[in-house]
Amino acid sequence: MNMPGGYDTVLMIGWEYPPHNSGGLGVACEGLTQALADHNTQVYFTLPYQHPTALGHMQVVPCIDPTWSNPAGGPPFSVYSSTLPLTRNQVDADELHALPQSELEQRVEMYAQVVAQQTQAVQPEVGVIHAHDWMSFPAAAQLKQATGKPVIAHIHSTEHDRIPNGLGSSYILQTEAAGMAMADKIIAVSYYTKKLLVDRYGINPEKIEVVHNGILPLDQHAVPPAQSQFAPGQPVIVFMGRLTQQKGGEFFVKLATQVLRQRPDALFVIAGQGDLYHELLFKTAYDKLSASVLFSGFLRDAQRDKLLNRADIFVMPSLSEPFGLVALEAAQRRTPVIVSKQAGVSEVLPSAISVDFWDVDKMTRTILELLSNKGYARQMVTNQLQEVSSVTWDQAADKVKRIYRQAFLGR
Repeated sequence: MNMPGGYDTVLMIGWEYPPHNSGGLGVACEGLTQALADHNTQVYFTLPYQHPTALGHMQVVPCIDPTWSNPAGGPPFSVYSSTLPLTRNQVDADELHALPQSELEQRVEMYAQVVAQQTQAVQPEVGVIHAHDWMSFPAAAQLKQATGKPVIAHIHSTEHDRIPNGLGSSYILQTEAAGMAMADKIIAVSYYTKKLLVDRYGINPEKIEVVHNGILPLDQHAVPPAQSQFAPGQPVIVFMGRLTQQKGGEFFVKLATQVLRQRPDALFVIAGQGDLYHELLFKTAYDKLSASVLFSGFLRDAQRDKLLNRADIFVMPSLSEPFGLVALEAAQRRTPVIVSKQAGVSEVLPSAISVDFWDVDKMTRTILELLSNKGYARQMVTNQLQEVSSVTWDQAADKVKRIYRQAFLGR
């Protein structure tokens, strides 16, 4: 039985949660909270919208400002990308970054104020506050000041990852730095991210614990392979992620151009949306690749699983990828995976082929080898499956619980 105020009771400040999620942050929160519940942890989870269903493993605390308007039921604004129709008070990722700094700050601070108000009833029960990424840090700071409870800052992605050219939002960078300075402990999703936090933000490495993401068992989201066989007889190479500079979509298009010269039967699928969508679309049209490079838009649930099941090769050429959960999901579906050397997922999936994101020539040679050498591809799949089997949310939750205990007892 959980004791009031103990580290087995956690107030988790969230931003998104399936089915209203724009990427890996929501998926990671789902896997981690389910596993924490299995570890006898009571989680109160805040969201800036009303979740459409009751969740048996935790209690969702909707924290909605009355000025927000979103009839679709999802977040009032999204930090990364919007998958819902925009309303008057809702902005997508690019608009949010483009807002005047004062307005950007106001939108995040509004959420912080509502979280502080709506969680007053459960604050005495909570032993630890767990905040996910910069959007939640102002709320965590307010709660820490009001309650004295220790704060865990969980870093899934930073502005340095999202804007690799260094021209990101000064407010977001300041909020990240202040949040990590305020936190009692920091969780990084990879050693790659830990190094970035030390090098770019000057964080003491002893304050940072690495907890790799896990992956849900495949049978929870499986799609029968027989339902996934489109483009029969063609090798299918898949990119899945936001169409932003960070994710390296332009390098995937260059890769397609080179591979198609030697394998004109190949089909390249770009699954995602983002500010580079039209640029990449026009590029493929200009290069006369439209018949061989398909844009599916943002996929979720069954459609997403069908594409991952069908993929013959999965490529993730990110310029900076703190983890890269989708690479694990592709490997879980018996697909050879190629990732950039700048991706944290390779720490738990060493059999994936790591290539510098800019080395399109090497990626091309690797894809052609995988397509022509079936034995090589099968061995790679076997190795990846062994590695994926040991990457679980149960392990992640066990590490997180130890961090909760350290922060709680270290007060």
